[in-house]
Amino acid sequence: MSKRKKMFGAIILFLVVFASLSCKAKIDEPKIMDLIITNNEQNVLLYARLVKGFKADMQSAIMAGVPKEFVLHVKVYEERARMWDKKIKSRKIKRTIQYDNLKEIFSVTTNGNTEPVVFSDLREAQKAMEDFDGIIITPITALETNKNYYLKMKIVMEKFKMPLTLERMLFFVSYLDYTTEWYKQKFILKQAS
Repeated sequence: MSKRKKMFGAIILFLVVFASLSCKAKIDEPKIMDLIITNNEQNVLLYARLVKGFKADMQSAIMAGVPKEFVLHVKVYEERARMWDKKIKSRKIKRTIQYDNLKEIFSVTTNGNTEPVVFSDLREAQKAMEDFDGIIITPITALETNKNYYLKMKIVMEKFKMPLTLERMLFFVSYLDYTTEWYKQKFILKQAS
């Protein structure tokens, strides 16, 4: 009887430790917050904020002058009742942060724009990398009013890279990428009043 109690106690202890470690891992994962979809006269716009997007080793790499890239993946679908949902638009927005050791400035570029936005403080540059304000998703002309649509998005902060021949054999390596989960937000394009 005492062996059973010890075994049962060991199993309970293992489950408690495993559950607490998995909860801590979920807490430290990057998240997308404050997700808003709206429109102006011509375009559907996205507003979102990335939380916990920078790991400590990423910050030290940036301070060493290594450029880091965040890629926002956005897909817009039309919901259909009896058929598969129709993909309207798919888009990638790339942001790169780089530190210039000589000038002691941080530059943030979006989609390879020739003119970067320059910051003197790492926190300000991180905020610029994490805030996605007024991102044009699709023109309004691609959508119809009063139909149901949804947007799926995720942000890839660090992609685990291997040599090309190994990438084909070790397909599961993508699980090592530092990304958010896919987020889904429904919206309806309303008639302008």
